[in-house]
Amino acid sequence: MKNILTLLSLCTILCQCNSTRYTGSAPNPPLTKLAIVKNDKLHMSGMQPEVVKQVQAMGIATTLVDAPPATDEPYMTFTANWKWDMAMYLKYFKAELFQNQQKVSGVEYKASGMDLSKFGHTDEKIRPMLRKVFLGVNPPPKLREAAPSMR
Repeated sequence: MKNILTLLSLCTILCQCNSTRYTGSAPNPPLTKLAIVKNDKLHMSGMQPEVVKQVQAMGIATTLVDAPPATDEPYMTFTANWKWDMAMYLKYFKAELFQNQQKVSGVEYKASGMDLSKFGHTDEKIRPMLRKVFLGVNPPPKLREAAPSMR
């Protein structure tokens, strides 16, 4: 019984995974301009410019603002946290899109446990999430490499 409990505990710890949760849908018609609310509490100084760059790469003109616009202009808020586990990795990311002062779309990403897919370049992690929020483009499926055949 003790061995089964130990095995279940190890499985719970080692088999944790990353989760990405989307809410709402992409704006229709697509956005042409967007205000991005600055987040000065980010640990990584390159995160804000990366978010701006990725939104602009989707053909959306951006403006950085200190607070959400009082007008009906669409705007985005975001936050991110990093953690150390042999290397820095993106632990948490949340982006929300507002139109007419109402949340219309968003994404929340959480990395946890011993899942090694939590490591990697932040830009590659947030790109598919932002494309889903703004364009409605589903992230590509994660393909596993074929195991070498045994001969």
